[in-house]
Amino acid sequence: MNDIKMKIEIECKLHLDNPGSVKSKLHEIGADDKGEVFEKNWVFDKNSTLAEARTLLRLRMHNNESSGIVTHKTPAKEGKFKSKKETETRVENAANMRHIFESLGYQVTWYYEKKRHSFYLDQMTIVLDTTPELGVFIEIEGSNDEEIESLINKLDLDINDNIMVSYPVIWREHCQKSGKAFCNWKFCN
Repeated sequence: MNDIKMKIEIECKLHLDNPGSVKSKLHEIGADDKGEVFEKNWVFDKNSTLAEARTLLRLRMHNNESSGIVTHKTPAKEGKFKSKKETETRVENAANMRHIFESLGYQVTWYYEKKRHSFYLDQMTIVLDTTPELGVFIEIEGSNDEEIESLINKLDLDINDNIMVSYPVIWREHCQKSGKAFCNWKFCN
């Protein structure tokens, strides 16, 4: 078990009113621009056991690749920013992995799409997620609160706007406010 690659994810998430300005500032301060990918994400659960435990099991694919990434996240510990344990592994064939999960009784409880533009700066991962209907969010992942807060200040963002919930919760709340049923989060084709 010593070869398990688990990390503690410390994350700040903010909704952006002006993503172009933030992207320009990231370039100005020397962030390494890794480009944009289109993501397809499947969240799995079995009889609501994972939801009740506040854990996540997700399969993600980028662009039209056949490979994918399986992610497990533990419940978030709340502090200034959201913190949780995350274990990820790349799988060669995402369709086969989905079949394995379903054969074990796990079902897709939510499917969502987003366009993710990634940047790296000083050991931090910064992503701009373009979502259907709700616009663009920035997620900043770092190893401690201080480095994340420093970057938020450099980007002229307000730390008080930090969103402590996940995308499924954000989408569910949006659906409730707009009077529609919770559904998959997809771009129109």
